[in-house]
Amino acid sequence: MMLARPAAALGAAFALALAAGAVSAPAAKAGEVLSFTTSATPTAPQSPVFEAWAKMIEEKTNGDLEVEFYYQQSLSKLADNLKAVSSGLADIGILVPAYTRTVFPLTYLSSTSFGTGDPYVITQAWLATRDAFPEIAAEDEANNLKFLTNHSIGSTVLVGDQFYPTPQAMNGKTMRLSSHWTYAAKALDLDVNPARIRSPETYTSLEKGTITGSVTYLGQLYPYKLNEVADHLTILDLGQHMNMYYMNLDRWNDLTDEQREIIAGSLPQLTLDLARAEITFDEESLAKVQVDETYPMKVLKVEGADKDAWRAGLKPSYDNNVAKATEVDPDAPKIAEFYIGKVDALEEKMKAEGYPW
Repeated sequence: MMLARPAAALGAAFALALAAGAVSAPAAKAGEVLSFTTSATPTAPQSPVFEAWAKMIEEKTNGDLEVEFYYQQSLSKLADNLKAVSSGLADIGILVPAYTRTVFPLTYLSSTSFGTGDPYVITQAWLATRDAFPEIAAEDEANNLKFLTNHSIGSTVLVGDQFYPTPQAMNGKTMRLSSHWTYAAKALDLDVNPARIRSPETYTSLEKGTITGSVTYLGQLYPYKLNEVADHLTILDLGQHMNMYYMNLDRWNDLTDEQREIIAGSLPQLTLDLARAEITFDEESLAKVQVDETYPMKVLKVEGADKDAWRAGLKPSYDNNVAKATEVDPDAPKIAEFYIGKVDALEEKMKAEGYPW
């Protein structure tokens, strides 16, 4: 495994190649390096998992394949990763379905607005759905991509200067909302102003009072220091955000049969390791923010009738995504029904038997 190169070392050639979409990858040979583009930091919960995976790939291929990580968008911007990996500028990369919903309408169904946000349950349910509906993989192939794995960053939470036990608690507020939540707010006719603010800007927006609350994720509380600017945390455990990891299809096909077999054989464990890391990190983050000596957060876990009200309000946003996907593939409702059914079934199994680790 190779360490990531600094952004300055990329040179203008990379940017030109991305713009032209004309980068191609040669066949793998001894000491071949696979570039991995990600927006994550080296300390993000998934980063050590991928680095351990890369080391294992290098060892099993006797050094014939190495993975070089480009952290924090140093090779390509997150929003440009579809083009970067599809063109071959990056060999492997993270793609966010929310950024590519017009190209991957079926894949975007993996991100939900209701149901559990448990990363293990969600990722296993989506893998089963991919296996059952080959048209999802057809989206990948049409864009010169080979699917590797998926990683859910868990359920959305609400932070701010108050709790949000019901949807109506958002009335009169200016909040950073995701697309799911913005749609739900409109469907519920809530008097809330959805601010267009990116995740890294959440801290300063809360600090300045530009917004009074925000949708975010447990895993972002401590890295973004949100407990310093928001003292209330509302946990719903409804819906989650999914990220996908792909390899350039030409690069995949250029690997030897043995190399492809090694990588393919490693993916089920990689998926489990990513889910476990996310669950552990989220649990640790929740514990830390409640006992922070300087900036502790008060926590409300919404249950019962209040949670039912939130579920009823958020579900239409997912139904809307299904309707849009149906315009591309008439089987979209079947895919969504199968997926949500798997989520519910795996959640019950997990509650009864625990995690497989």
